[in-house]
Amino acid sequence: MAQAQLVSLSYPPPAPSSARPRHAPPLLNAAALRTGVPAYSAGVLVSLLRECADLHGDDTDHHVARRLAPQLHSLAVRTGLSRDPRVTCALVDLLARLGRGPSCARLLHEAAEDGGKDAVLWNKHVAMLAEAEEWAEAIAVFREMQARGVPADGYTCARVLHACGRAGALREGRAVHAHALKLALDAHPLVPGFLAGMYAENADVAAATRVLDAMGVGSVVPWNAVVACCARLGLVDDALELAARMARSGPEPNVATWNTVLSGCSRHGRDREALGVVASMLKQGLRPDATTVSSLLKSVANTGLLRHGMEIHCFFLRNQLEPDVYTGTALVDIALELVELMKRNRLDPDITTWNGLITGYSMNSQSSQAVLLLRQIKAAGVTPNVVSWTSLISGSCHNGEYEDSFYFCHEMQKDGVQPSSVTMSVLLRACAGLVLLKKGKELHCFALRRGYDCDTVVNTALIDMYSKTGSLVSAKMIFESIQQKNLVLCNAMLTGLAVHGQGREAIELFHDMCNSGLKPDSITFTALLTACRSMGLVTEGWEYFDSMETKYGVKPTTENYACMVDLLARCGYLDEAMDFIERSPIDPGASLWGALLTGCSIHGNLALAAVAARNLFRLEPYNSANYLLMMNLYEYEQMYDEAESLKYAMKARGVDSRPGWSWIQIEQGIHVFEVDGKPHLETAEIYEELIRLVFQIKKAGYVPDTSCIVYNVQEEEREKLLLGHTEKLAITYGLIRSDASRMPVRVIKNTRMCNDCHEVAKHISSLCDRQIILRDAVRFHHFVDGKCSCNDYW
Repeated sequence: MAQAQLVSLSYPPPAPSSARPRHAPPLLNAAALRTGVPAYSAGVLVSLLRECADLHGDDTDHHVARRLAPQLHSLAVRTGLSRDPRVTCALVDLLARLGRGPSCARLLHEAAEDGGKDAVLWNKHVAMLAEAEEWAEAIAVFREMQARGVPADGYTCARVLHACGRAGALREGRAVHAHALKLALDAHPLVPGFLAGMYAENADVAAATRVLDAMGVGSVVPWNAVVACCARLGLVDDALELAARMARSGPEPNVATWNTVLSGCSRHGRDREALGVVASMLKQGLRPDATTVSSLLKSVANTGLLRHGMEIHCFFLRNQLEPDVYTGTALVDIALELVELMKRNRLDPDITTWNGLITGYSMNSQSSQAVLLLRQIKAAGVTPNVVSWTSLISGSCHNGEYEDSFYFCHEMQKDGVQPSSVTMSVLLRACAGLVLLKKGKELHCFALRRGYDCDTVVNTALIDMYSKTGSLVSAKMIFESIQQKNLVLCNAMLTGLAVHGQGREAIELFHDMCNSGLKPDSITFTALLTACRSMGLVTEGWEYFDSMETKYGVKPTTENYACMVDLLARCGYLDEAMDFIERSPIDPGASLWGALLTGCSIHGNLALAAVAARNLFRLEPYNSANYLLMMNLYEYEQMYDEAESLKYAMKARGVDSRPGWSWIQIEQGIHVFEVDGKPHLETAEIYEELIRLVFQIKKAGYVPDTSCIVYNVQEEEREKLLLGHTEKLAITYGLIRSDASRMPVRVIKNTRMCNDCHEVAKHISSLCDRQIILRDAVRFHHFVDGKCSCNDYW
């Protein structure tokens, strides 16, 4: 039996385009593909080529694209449409998506030679080379365009300026600048920023500054880009001068500006000037963030000013800044300085001291350093205890490295150290993170044997584990068996009820805990509002949110505001959600804008989605989910240029998109079904059984919902594409390999379940008389006797 590696889940992943009920007319019939009859225009063929290219990006069988590509290419040639530049460009996009880079280059070269001065083809050629980071080639093709008198557009000019900057080609960059001025392309919104960046990348700060001055004081982004180049190249004086100039007369510097300057100071030995930078920041009225603290701590550590380091740490704690790995690392470095100071003063560090350092390293994603330290103290004659090992296990779990948590537990037991109740609670959290119900049950048995079942921390972890692995019944049994319930236990149970869509039961539990004298906190209301969202209880959600401060004295947190935005947006109240964000007293972060974008993607509101996306691209520029949601919306609206621009932005920023997947555990093996991933070894048997099941449920009234397929292909082909959805494959495999057990089929999926898969799961649960439990990006779905626990709302 094939076994795939364990994978970690990440929430909240993006809702795919397949989750939206959309309708689009077919563009091309099978007869046209076979005969090549020129019954369709170039525009239609372009649309078909683009949608064929997009088959790689959704929960569908990517082999369809590979099969259709040569047919479409042949059709273009036979109909004579291949000479149309738009068709050539679309065909190049398709070949590039299929990984046929040399074919793309050859096709563009040949088309350009035939077309002579066709600007569309030449611009496409430059763009493709720039996207592939072939800087020298992009510059060479642009120069050939100029020699032939082919006009470049603004996007091409911006991309070749970017190439000149990355390639260190200052002379060529100046030539492009002159060309842009000659053709008035400097007015294009992208050109000035890339032009300033090109000069800055080539260390010509004076020229970059002149470009910025000519732009005026509109946007801070190009100024920040130049400051970042100066800081990275070690031109710290120039970075400081630019930031000061911005504060005096340019666009007002923001936190990102000063953080960039701070980073340059700490990286290039200008540590004592870092304190002055922070002073300027505070003088402007800006609030330092975790990145500020991280860079400042590095400078303090470099200069040995431990007193200042402690002050900065206190500032970090007082302001409840969100920690990151760099801040933690810098604090650990200071801790090491203190240990060395102890040694110089003839104070021998004991196991408590070393455990503090092990915790610091492991909690800040430096498990290898923590392990090395643990070995060093063993060699020095100090025996690591259960706290040492638990710190290492807890750090791995905290950083999402769940598999490492189990590995270190195994190493701990080999070392003769037995897990404590705290160790058990951490390992149960790791099971919850990996959604490993069987492993969680094993740990539960171990906890019972060790007498840890009376420990509140362990019981809380058990409730959390069972809830997140799909066994809500077990979580309830543990919760009900506890006589003295505290707030943490109740919050864990509330959260479990929320993710399983038991909104009414969660509300009842909330009132029970309040009547018992327990005072709710912000975590309580996060779970309660999530429960309201899972059932679309907008009125109740508003009432609970409004009563937080007035009735319960709880100040709403960012998470509480995000829950309300999510509730409103998913229920279709998008304008209200936007108004709620604008009126909120907190600074709207990525969680609020992300909730709005998800709601817009479900309900197809492009205008508000664009607003949310702009903020998300600024707040978390490397989160691929935001780009993919917007691209799906653009492509549905046939705004292909905008979608292509986003793809280029992802490429330029180095943002990697993650594919959709589903997995199921059979015995001790984890079987992963991934879009564009390696096919399962038993794929043929799985599809054979799935086709049989679909044939049977059609007799019972199932009608395939092909509206979730946005590609313009024939209805028969759409139904075939539906069969490739990963959750269908995982459910079918679970039925094949666990038929005799009659146990529930448990599937985990990292994206939102589409309408058709939801309907198929309901029918299969009735046909096979099996319970199916599926966790998607939103919630748990319990399919029993043809019905789902979500009541078709998710």
